[in-house]
Amino acid sequence: MIPIYVCDDEVRFAMRLKQMIQAQTAIHAFDMGPVYISSNPQALLEEVREKKERAVYFLDVDFPGFENGFELALKIRKYDPRGFIIFITAHGSLAMETFRYRLEAMEYIVKDGDAVLKERIQVCLKSIEQRARDEAGEEGYYYSLKILDEVRHIPMNRILYFEAAGMNHQICLHMKDEIIGFYGSLQNLQEELGGRFWRCHRRCLINIYRVSRIFVKTGEIELDNRERCMMSRRARLDIPDELKAKL
Repeated sequence: MIPIYVCDDEVRFAMRLKQMIQAQTAIHAFDMGPVYISSNPQALLEEVREKKERAVYFLDVDFPGFENGFELALKIRKYDPRGFIIFITAHGSLAMETFRYRLEAMEYIVKDGDAVLKERIQVCLKSIEQRARDEAGEEGYYYSLKILDEVRHIPMNRILYFEAAGMNHQICLHMKDEIIGFYGSLQNLQEELGGRFWRCHRRCLINIYRVSRIFVKTGEIELDNRERCMMSRRARLDIPDELKAKL
């Protein structure tokens, strides 16, 4: 089961949130819990550092007298890089703040009436449950990427392809809803990732499990998000067996 942490200095609100979360996990039989409450960011961080397990975090943004929720999340990521973070706030969208802190947040839930809170909590927990199930068959299959002081652990099934972008060994990692730039070489990536990825072009290394169709005549490969990549003449003569049914 995936443990859940609620960190908010308003104890009454935290208790309310805990009851809503417990109700949703019981109704939908989510494989999550128990739900822990903390009003002290430092105490939560110590707990996370000790256990070092994947968890769900509902974090308040404002902690009077303490660091803010974004700084807390940044520290949590050091011990739980694959955890699910949901920010609780009295404000509107905080997407720019999470971008500034280089955080991957699932959701921003505005402190509102119970009906809205219950709906947003249900959506978040359902999404987490689905992601956990999707990743279950991919256990251990993650690409770890270090960007500055942050390490991202990206499930292989989320990666569409790697693309060489310009000079100086710049690589772009393409996902359905995100592109991450870093420095490296496609040759090294190909050797590291093995047969799961195919070098269909000198500038492109694709995830063979995300391919939907191959157009040999036009030299194009269509991925399951309908994006297309070029296929070299050399690659046309060396199509992996796993993809021949896509011709």
